[in-house]
Amino acid sequence: MTSTTDTKPPGTNPWAALGMLCLGVFMTLLDVTIVSSATPSLIETFDASIDQAVWVFSAYIMAFSTTLILAGRLGDLHGPRRVYLIGLTVFGTASVLCGIAQEPWQLICFRVLQGLGGALLVPQLMPMITTLFPPQKWGAAFGFTGALSGLAVLAGPLIGGLLVTNASWRWIFYVNLPIGLLTFFLVVRFLPDPRPGLRRPLGVGSVLLLLCGMGAVVFGLVEGERLRWSAAVWAVIGAGLVLLAVFFADQRRRQSGVPLVPFALFKVRSFTLMNLIAVTVGFGVVGAFLPLTLYLQSVQGLSAARAGLVIAVMPLLSVVSAAVSGRIIETVGPKRVLLCGLVSFAAGLALLALQATADASVWQLIGPLALAGVGTGFTFAPLFSVGMREVPPQLSGVASGTVNTVQEFGGLLASAVIGMVLQLRLGSGQNIATGRPVESGSSPAPGALDAFHEALAGAIRVSMLTQAIVVAAGALCAFAIRPGPPQPAPPENQSAPEARTADVD
Repeated sequence: MTSTTDTKPPGTNPWAALGMLCLGVFMTLLDVTIVSSATPSLIETFDASIDQAVWVFSAYIMAFSTTLILAGRLGDLHGPRRVYLIGLTVFGTASVLCGIAQEPWQLICFRVLQGLGGALLVPQLMPMITTLFPPQKWGAAFGFTGALSGLAVLAGPLIGGLLVTNASWRWIFYVNLPIGLLTFFLVVRFLPDPRPGLRRPLGVGSVLLLLCGMGAVVFGLVEGERLRWSAAVWAVIGAGLVLLAVFFADQRRRQSGVPLVPFALFKVRSFTLMNLIAVTVGFGVVGAFLPLTLYLQSVQGLSAARAGLVIAVMPLLSVVSAAVSGRIIETVGPKRVLLCGLVSFAAGLALLALQATADASVWQLIGPLALAGVGTGFTFAPLFSVGMREVPPQLSGVASGTVNTVQEFGGLLASAVIGMVLQLRLGSGQNIATGRPVESGSSPAPGALDAFHEALAGAIRVSMLTQAIVVAAGALCAFAIRPGPPQPAPPENQSAPEARTADVD
């Protein structure tokens, strides 16, 4: 399925094309954490409980993570640009619906739809990079996208805080509409598909097995504590694991045809290690924001906007260090950069856990936040550069979907763990915005409120320390990465985009 309109014209600037694509990806990743700033406002607006607030946060990640593999494979088979535009449309529509939600259950359902749109969009970025750029430029391209991705996830609390304070929590969703419309126009107008796909079926049965299996496991993890880890919860998790086992057995049978998950990917050592590290990074990045936002707003008493400004130290330094990492990868190698990033990230989280006491000064958090920001910036670019260097181009979409799946699954696990810690330490009926039970309309006594702040700070320290330990485990995995073969430089009389055009056309 090729045509002259589906190939990249010679004048296409790969960096401009990447910027267009990253605009949409930035928007979808921003919504992973932007809701954390609105958590106290959502609880007060809907008189919601802790588990409902966690679901608003995790419903997006749940839908996002369970469909990324499918979305990546769809991009391989039908063309990444086409699937990208479909995802952009679904995401924008769902964002408007989230903004007009009147009940918690409505917001949760629309967040699921948002996650589906984001899942269709995000995996298409990596195959576009490997198509538009030669291998020698992958480090710089991944550094650019890593900077923007890290900025999106880490800047969520800042942007969300400003919108919640100066407008309404609903605007954290409405703001996606103009960004989505601009991105759609730019991609349709200036970016024909550089690598058309092949229309081949995946098999409805395989898709349903994957979605139902992952959905059941994720549901059990998120709702386990609220349901007191009853036999029904374990039955749901067990059923999900059985469905996943059946799915992989089905995929093994389909390896000679068009499998949803090609097993050949996991024979690539660097790709397998990238997935192990990605789940720990997702756990640390996504899991840091809900407790940190609650600490700054509910314990320190800051407004959503001021809390976002404090957290902004992390994304700002992450952007700077990510841009630097994309350049130094070519000289010192991705393994050293990745190790440096993971160790710095884990150390920053550990220091945050030590400093987050009920009577601590906000200024005590600046140093740990800066260290964690530098760590995340030095993580994203080398992680993808290492993991994709041996992946066949025709499998880059499903490879992207797989690594994004495990990274988001790590974030989902983090949100489930945080919910467990908060519920165990505070009680499932405690209103984290006011310090009183959700069914009570009276204000707590000053002494009781102080005790609540101490308990909340303690719960937050436990969750932050857990995240530091998980990221440190990712650093241990990075030691197993083998140095990659050096890439030859492109010919001096041939530019990078032109050198790659012959391969993609």
